[in-house]
Amino acid sequence: MLSTCFHARTVFWTSNSCRRWKRNLCYSSMAASSSSVRIVVVGDVHDCWNFEQDSKALQFLQPDLVLFTGDFGEENLEVVRSVANIEFAKAVILGNHDSWYTKRFSISEKDKVQLQLECLGKEHVAYERLDLPLIKVSVVGGRPFSHGGKPVFRKQLLSARYGVKDMDGSAKRIQKAAVGTPEDHFLILLAHNGPTGLGSDLNDICGKDWELDGGGDHGDPDLECAISLLKENNQVSVPLVVFGHMHKELAHGGFRKMIVVGTDNTIYLNGAIVPRVKNLGDDDRRNLDNESPLSSLEAKGTARAFTLVELSKGRVTRVAESWVSVVEDRTTLIEEQILFEGN
Repeated sequence: MLSTCFHARTVFWTSNSCRRWKRNLCYSSMAASSSSVRIVVVGDVHDCWNFEQDSKALQFLQPDLVLFTGDFGEENLEVVRSVANIEFAKAVILGNHDSWYTKRFSISEKDKVQLQLECLGKEHVAYERLDLPLIKVSVVGGRPFSHGGKPVFRKQLLSARYGVKDMDGSAKRIQKAAVGTPEDHFLILLAHNGPTGLGSDLNDICGKDWELDGGGDHGDPDLECAISLLKENNQVSVPLVVFGHMHKELAHGGFRKMIVVGTDNTIYLNGAIVPRVKNLGDDDRRNLDNESPLSSLEAKGTARAFTLVELSKGRVTRVAESWVSVVEDRTTLIEEQILFEGN
């Protein structure tokens, strides 16, 4: 499955280049209905979410669709409620930390897993397809609560809500959800963890980085199986698979490969930049605008991570890790790491 790993390059932005980029963002958003689409991926949140600041950052980025890969917190209902309230089209998959304590659904009262699912409604796409006709994109969800690897995590939750008892059943549910995707739609598979088959080294996109004696492939077998089933006899094209779980920063130092392009040009994208929020120091804030240095007395700002995916004419043209600073009402793109550019 693995063909090419793209090495990212980092671009640091000046004030003027940020203004030019923002104009391009606005233009692209207006053009989305005709040919181009901007997707913003929010990787594993792990409690690093602020409705006001993240809303400002998203408003600056102007996405047509926001994808959340889960792990909002250890069943952090307040964060999930906040995410549900953002005013952008979105699709969500819950991760293993979102079912950290709850092993089975409660009969007597609603547990936090149930409450999270109620908050998200149809935007939680596990084993379902969300069609977005205005931008001609469809999102199909993989297995929720995934912990990675061969064991099925939270079997009782999966069985009770989705009727899924094993990897084979899970793969078939994903396949079933994708079959019937409108022919003119761009299909995205959204999962908490990536598929097996993308490498077993420590720094591979789903490689075990916590085992120095050999690593291993920690992907989801059911997701790889579902993708294979969909590609058989050209059942459905799968151009983009988005996931998280496997953090960019490795357990013993270094960084993970965050994008893989398969031999059939399927793009596998890991959005788990953890932690996704950094506090800006005084020097950082002053450097955001050389023309009008910020006073150290101003409110402290943050830099917030997103992964931007640009689509044009039914294909991925650009993927970039982007850091947006938010200082009071000022939003600025301060750093960009280009992960992929199409021809």
